[in-house]
Amino acid sequence: MDRERVYVPLQLNAIQALDRETGEAVWRSAVATIWAPVLGNDLVYVAAADAVHALDTRTGALRWRAPIDRPMIVPLTLTSDLLVGVMEPDAVIAFAADDGRVMWRRSLGTHPNHAAASDGQRLVFALSDSRVVALSLTDGGPLWEQRLEGDLGPPLAVRERVIVGSNNNYLYAFDDRGRLAWKWRTGGDVVGVSADSTTGAYFASLDNVVRAVNRGNGNQRWIKEMPTRPGLPPETIEAPLPYEAIVVVTGVTSEIDAFSARTGAAAGTYAPPSDIQGGPLIDPSLTPYRVALVVITRDGRAIGLRPTAMMLAEPKISPLVELPGRHLDRDRIVP
Repeated sequence: MDRERVYVPLQLNAIQALDRETGEAVWRSAVATIWAPVLGNDLVYVAAADAVHALDTRTGALRWRAPIDRPMIVPLTLTSDLLVGVMEPDAVIAFAADDGRVMWRRSLGTHPNHAAASDGQRLVFALSDSRVVALSLTDGGPLWEQRLEGDLGPPLAVRERVIVGSNNNYLYAFDDRGRLAWKWRTGGDVVGVSADSTTGAYFASLDNVVRAVNRGNGNQRWIKEMPTRPGLPPETIEAPLPYEAIVVVTGVTSEIDAFSARTGAAAGTYAPPSDIQGGPLIDPSLTPYRVALVVITRDGRAIGLRPTAMMLAEPKISPLVELPGRHLDRDRIVP
C-alpha cells in the first residue's frame, strides 16, 4: 500500500491495484506471483517465477523486466537503490532498482526463512542453520555472522542494532560489528520484533505477551498480555502530535490489537469479518480522515479503515421539540 493505491496479488495470476480511499479497481496487470509486491520509486516490484517485474504504480505499465533462472524463495527487499531477492537454493541477487541491472550475486550457504532486513548500510539474513549473516550492500561481501540456536524469526536492522528472535525463547541484539549487545529471555517463542523512530523496540512471543524494551541496552519499558496468541510480528505506527505512536499485533484468530507505544495501554481492537490473508497493510504515519489500515480476507474482500480517534466528533443530532428563544409576557396597557 502507498499513499494512493493498494496492490493485491490475485490467484487469477494478476496484480490488482485498488484506490486506497474508495476501494475501486484502478488497473490490473497479468503478472503471476506468490509473494507480496514491494513498493518504491513509483514502482511496484513483483517477483514472478521466471522474472522480476517493475510496474508503474499509476497505470500498471511494465517499466522493466529482469529474467531469473530460478524462483525466489522469500519476498523481495528494497533499499534506497537496490532490489534484493534470494533464488533457490541460497543465491542472493541484487538488481538496480531503477532499471533491473544485476549488480552482484552471493551464495549464503543455506537458505533463509525470511526476507532480508536492511538499515541502508547492510543486508541481514536469518538463515535456516541458525546463523545471522550481514552482507555489504555495495558488493554483497560478508561483514559478520553469528551462530545462534533454534529456528530464527524475521530479522530487524535499525540504526545501531540488528535484532532477531528465536523459538528457543530468546531475543538477541547485535551491534554494528556483530557483537552481542544484549539478549532477552521470554516465556515462549519470539514471533517478531519492530522498532520506532527513536530508541524503542517491541516484540511479541507465544506466551501471549508484548514487550517494549530500549534497543540500546535491552531494558524493559513495559509488558502487556495479549487477548490472543500473536500470529505475526508487531508493527510500529507513528502518529502526529498530539496523538501517540501505537504498536499493532495481529493474532492467530485474525484479531488486530493496538497498544500505546509509550505506556502499553490498550489503544483499540479490530476483528475482521473473516480470516485475513497475510498481514494487515498499515500506513507507517497515520493521517486524520485517510484510510490507514487495509485488510484482505480469505473470502476475497478488501476492507479499508480510518483512524476514528483522529477524526473530529460529529455533534449528536437531536429532534427539535420547541422553538428557540424565550417567552415574553404581553405588556398591559394602563390608561
